[in-house]
Amino acid sequence: MKMKQIWASLALVAALAGCQEAAQYEPSIYITEAQREPAKIVTITQAGEKATFSVSASQIVGHETHVSLQVCPELLEAYNSKYGRTCVLLDEKLYDFAKQEVTIKAGTSVSDEAEIVVKEALEPGTFYCLPMRIVQTDGSMAILDASSTLYLVFRAPVHGKGVYIGSGNKYIVPGFYDQRGQEGTRDLSALPELTLECRVYAKSFQKSDPYISSIMGLEGNVCMRFGDVKIGYDVLQVCKGDYQPAAINAPCATNQWYHVAAVWTRSSLRIYIDGQFITETTHKGETVDISQVQLWNGRGIGFGLGCASNYNGNRPLDGYLAEARVWTRALTASEIANVKDLVIADPQSPDLLAYWKMDASESASMSESYSGWYLQNKVVDQTGHGYDAYGLSSDPQYLEATW
Repeated sequence: MKMKQIWASLALVAALAGCQEAAQYEPSIYITEAQREPAKIVTITQAGEKATFSVSASQIVGHETHVSLQVCPELLEAYNSKYGRTCVLLDEKLYDFAKQEVTIKAGTSVSDEAEIVVKEALEPGTFYCLPMRIVQTDGSMAILDASSTLYLVFRAPVHGKGVYIGSGNKYIVPGFYDQRGQEGTRDLSALPELTLECRVYAKSFQKSDPYISSIMGLEGNVCMRFGDVKIGYDVLQVCKGDYQPAAINAPCATNQWYHVAAVWTRSSLRIYIDGQFITETTHKGETVDISQVQLWNGRGIGFGLGCASNYNGNRPLDGYLAEARVWTRALTASEIANVKDLVIADPQSPDLLAYWKMDASESASMSESYSGWYLQNKVVDQTGHGYDAYGLSSDPQYLEATW
C-alpha cells in the first residue's frame, strides 16, 4: 500500500512537471531581434536609409499568419530609465512606417521584414528611439510578452578629430596634483569609484620590451594601456598595482578607432571596448589616488594622456586620442554604451571630473613648464574645473574621424 502511494506521488509530480514544461514552451509569436537584445541600434548616414526587423514564431506555422505592429511612444521613458539612455522620440515627420503588418507564410517561422524609412538627416550626437510592439496576431499562437517590444535606436555618424600622441607630443594634467587641498576642489586622493574613457587609434604598437603603449591614467594607481611583457602588445590592459585585467580575447588592430573604458567599482576593475564589457578582476575595496606625482630622476609627472606618468613620461602611444573623460563614479554598462558615441557630452554631467575633447589646442606660454617638461600646447578641460592638459608639441597634428 505504501509503495502504491509513493508511485502515485511520483506520477503526480511528473504530471505537474509536464504541465509546467508545456506552459513554458507554449508556441508563441515574438519580434526576432528582441529575443537577442531589447534594442537595435541603427546608424543613418543620409536620408532614405531604413531600419528593418522581423517577427518569428517559435515553431513552423500551419497557415498564413498576420501580425500587426505599432509604434508605442509611451514606452520611451521607461526604456531610458531602465537602460540609462537619453534617447528622444523620433518625430513622426522624420520617418515612414507604411507597412504596419507582416506575414509569416505557411510552412515557415519568420515573417517578411518591417521597415522604418528615415526621411531626413538626423542630428549627430543625438539618439532617437522608436519603441515597436506586436499588438495583434490572427494565428493561434500567443504573443510572447518578454520579446514583444523592440526599441529601434537611430543615430547619425559623429564627425570629430583626434590629436596625435607620440614621443613628440604627449600630455600631462598638472591640476590633479597642483589643486590638492585648494578650497572648492574635490579630494582626488581616495576615490572609491572611478571611470576612465576615451577614443584611441593606434598607428603602431610597441613590439619590443616593455611592449607598452600608454593610453591614459597614472601608472601605479590606475592606467589604461596596450600591451605588457605578459600579454600581447595589442591587448588592452588596465592596471592598479597587482590588479591587472587584460582583454586577452579581444586584441585591437592598428589604424582603427576604438572606444575604451576602465571602470573601478567598489569591488572590481572592469574593461569595456566599444561599449561592450570584456573582462574584470575583483579587489578588496581599495580606493584610487589620481592626485599623485610619480618621481623619476627627481622629476615628477602626474596623470598622463598618451604617456606613462612613471618612467619620465615614456612608453607613449603612437596614435591618436579623442574624447577623453574622467568620472569620479563607476559608470554602469548601459552608461558606457550610451556615452561612447557622444562627442558632445554635457560638461556639467554629475561626477564628470574632466573632459578633454582633444580636437583642438591653445598655445601654452613658456612659463607653463612643468617638472622639466617644456609645455607648448594646452587642451582645455571642458568641465570648467581647470584640469587642463598640457602637451609638448608647438604644432599638434590631428586626424579627422567619423564614429
